[in-house]
Amino acid sequence: MELSKYKIEWLLLAFGLLCISVSIYFDLCSINSTTWFARSGAIVVLVAAIVEFRLASYSYEDIYNAAIQTARKKASTPSVSDNPIVNGLVQSNLTKKPEAPRSRKILSVVSHIFVILGTAVWGYGDLLVS
Repeated sequence: MELSKYKIEWLLLAFGLLCISVSIYFDLCSINSTTWFARSGAIVVLVAAIVEFRLASYSYEDIYNAAIQTARKKASTPSVSDNPIVNGLVQSNLTKKPEAPRSRKILSVVSHIFVILGTAVWGYGDLLVS
């Protein structure tokens, strides 16, 4: 996996997990106030949204690279026929679709899970700890 490329994103998610862990500890040790756990859900949602935004910015690079590769393929392909329809079909098969790497897909799924988890903690965390 390309952990070095997405190191900041993984660290942000780890920070969100740390916030939940610390808030659970404070709520379990505290007798009077049990609101830290619920508030940590907001931090987790914020961190996961930041990670999603950062991952979306990488897709522009994928689109640009796919366009460059498609242009190179189309420029190097000779004309196959005198018929423009046949040439158009051949050229359309050379188009490369942008594809996200597997490591980014995994990070995106984990980030989505953090958004859902953080929302549940934010909404119902005070009921779980009390």
